[in-house]
Amino acid sequence: MTNLPKLLIIDDDAHLRESLAEVLDLDGFECHQAGDAKDGIAAAQALEPQVVIMDIQLPDSSGFQICQELRKRSKTVILIMMTGRFLSSEEKKQGFELGADEYITKPFDLAELSARIKQLLSRNAPRG
Repeated sequence: MTNLPKLLIIDDDAHLRESLAEVLDLDGFECHQAGDAKDGIAAAQALEPQVVIMDIQLPDSSGFQICQELRKRSKTVILIMMTGRFLSSEEKKQGFELGADEYITKPFDLAELSARIKQLLSRNAPRG
């Protein structure tokens, strides 16, 4: 049994998803992947990950809808929205209101992403 933080990546771009998982695995995360919203929500229910990184634009739904769905189920899961385009402040506001913890814009630096995830996890770590 592993004590690594569980991370779920939801993106329809298999290459990006696999690259992210590979790098984050090496950085100390237990990575799982889903290629669309339906599989992503099912995986999140089954795995109960500490972190979910999701693309905003998916073929079967939007990251906003996934974010809202996952936030209803868990107040502690860290939700990171990924986008390949410029987001208006209104769109970002919508995401934060639905429960997003962070936004990243593609392309992004993987080391920076990993550092952000670790920092967000440290906030949620039990004190003691």
